[in-house]
Amino acid sequence: MYQSVLHNLKKVINITVIFLVVLNLNGQESLSKFSGIYGDWTLGLSATTELELKNDGTFELKTVDYVYPQTFKRYSNKGTWVSEGKEITLNPELELREPTVFINEKLIGLRDSVEIKVNHYVERYENNTLVKKELADFEMLTIYFGKQRKNINLLREAYIRKCGWAPRIRNQKIVDSTNTFRIAKKDLDKIGVYTYGFSKPIETELKNREAGYLEINVVVPIDNERMPRSKKVIIKGRRAYFYERNGKIDQFWAEPLRKKTS
Repeated sequence: MYQSVLHNLKKVINITVIFLVVLNLNGQESLSKFSGIYGDWTLGLSATTELELKNDGTFELKTVDYVYPQTFKRYSNKGTWVSEGKEITLNPELELREPTVFINEKLIGLRDSVEIKVNHYVERYENNTLVKKELADFEMLTIYFGKQRKNINLLREAYIRKCGWAPRIRNQKIVDSTNTFRIAKKDLDKIGVYTYGFSKPIETELKNREAGYLEINVVVPIDNERMPRSKKVIIKGRRAYFYERNGKIDQFWAEPLRKKTS
């Protein structure tokens, strides 16, 4: 009986070893399939984004600041990557950092209008540790109200287009350092907020439609190193779809990264 148990145990061990070897070979084949250097090179110019996927499951990424892209500041990062089907994930062990919005409501006696104050906070992380939370200025912050999405773009000074290709910013509202303004109460239903560091607008339902004062608190978490966190990339042939729109990989409008030929 002892020998029979030992024989069965050896069979289980052998099957497990074979299974692990197959998994390892499949993983290596997947890594080898996608490995290479991808970039959005144009006419020999340097790439805005360059992603190198290595056979050992590590990557190197060079790209512009994804939080404040208007600064054109560049960052370099290293990390690990895994694949599943045509989708790879950069730094899968790191959770995404998402901005948050919460609103304080007060009754202050206003009947036909609502006074709104915006507090814009930035949480700064280094090596996955929160090192500072500060009240910070914003370049532009968009708020919309109600089902019709009546946008208001808060700015420090009026934006004037200097180039025909530049976007047109409508419904500009210039605010001072207090970030305070008023709107008609009839426009108030739900509130949506969008600014730099957001992948898509965040909507918040109001609890009291009679509130005359709203304090909108916006918190944007930022890694100072700008490391990708569970960042998805879709690989199709020699193309890597890297850029996002509304929090999803854009496979239609954004230019894909192309694999460098050796």
